[in-house]
Amino acid sequence: MISPKTIIELIGTAILVFTIQISGQTSPSLAPLAIGGVLISIVFAGGPISGAHYNPAISLAVALRGKMDAKEMLSYMIFQVVGGVVGGFCGGVIASSYSVVTMGENVALISQALFAEAIFAFILCFVVLSVATNPKVEDNHYYGLAIGLVVLSGAVSVGSISGGAFNPAVALGLSISGGFDNLSYGMMVSVANLIGGAMAAGCFKVAIPTTDEYTTLG
Repeated sequence: MISPKTIIELIGTAILVFTIQISGQTSPSLAPLAIGGVLISIVFAGGPISGAHYNPAISLAVALRGKMDAKEMLSYMIFQVVGGVVGGFCGGVIASSYSVVTMGENVALISQALFAEAIFAFILCFVVLSVATNPKVEDNHYYGLAIGLVVLSGAVSVGSISGGAFNPAVALGLSISGGFDNLSYGMMVSVANLIGGAMAAGCFKVAIPTTDEYTTLG
């Protein structure tokens, strides 16, 4: 289970959630830029080693795409969540408080927030599959930028509605590091994100049905 790939997934996810924890409290209006920027950087950094998923929904989508087996997918997911907890805890220590993913105050129904999470998880996973597993764009140099910009756009668009996780490791990592605060919502968000990832894999197979040779970020 422990390998260079899973260690990179832990470190990268920890960096991502650390940035979310800190920026969300110190500079909320600029947090999407900080989060998108650091994600671009760590995707380029970890891509050649692990594929730079940092997100269980992405790992699920990649597995359904046919590149990972179930055992490796589960290993990725475990290390991603652990990384999320580590990053959330470190960020909370520095900020002297802990934030969690929460539904917007003016959102009438929880289904609206969860739908927003599922949609942007779908968009994120579909983009990852498109720029990182499509043989036609193998060895491109823009995959990190494409992935980071989706998260930035999602945070700006629906962050005030759903909390803007799009990532079970973010939702669970922040909740657990904060003393299991709002864990029920974090778990619902995680399920919505995984559904979005599965749908992205299905749609991608329809859009690009070739089963020849799959590629990875590295």
